[in-house]
Amino acid sequence: MSYDYPKEWDELPKKERKQKIKSWRKQKQKRNFYVKKVRNWGLVFGAIFVGFFAYIQLNKKTPEEIAFESEVKESSLEGRVEAFEIEGRGHVESSVDVNYQTNPPTSGDHLAEAENWGIYTKEIDDKAAVHSMEHGGIWISYDDISKEDIKVLETIGKQNSQSTVVSPRAANDMHIVITSWGKMMKTDQVDAPLIQKYIDTYKNQSPEKLAN
Repeated sequence: MSYDYPKEWDELPKKERKQKIKSWRKQKQKRNFYVKKVRNWGLVFGAIFVGFFAYIQLNKKTPEEIAFESEVKESSLEGRVEAFEIEGRGHVESSVDVNYQTNPPTSGDHLAEAENWGIYTKEIDDKAAVHSMEHGGIWISYDDISKEDIKVLETIGKQNSQSTVVSPRAANDMHIVITSWGKMMKTDQVDAPLIQKYIDTYKNQSPEKLAN
């Protein structure tokens, strides 16, 4: 590697010139080392700052989100949630009829495969939904409601995409029923903050806590 040392050193005695060049090279290598170190640490801190800023922006709540959270906090489930005795939790084949004691079911024998979290436009098997509730999920089922109300329920499902199943169910005896393991809330009106309160309260209140 070549170094551009001062040209006037060429006029010095050979031994003295070598000593100066050697010392000069050490100083330059040391300076380059610290410059590189500072630059690397600068890149590290820069990446941390960018990541932190991105995290803040991604988790920054809108006024609407803040207002909704306030409504959820103020909502009350008192007198609205029914509790039922657990009917069991064995596995059965899809061809087996299970005589559930509640409508919709909140526990009991069910399919070996749980229904995946998500939004469904067609009815699902009660036995699969029961397994999802055993996993800590919330089942939001509805019947004979407007497209606008369905959209609200689906939005709730998307906002709780790892813990809810949303689907129509003609056998419901009220328009909207929110169920979890051993619990149920029925309503004829879509109340998003109240439903969210139910989800926050009863998610993972089950034998297998697999919902997020």
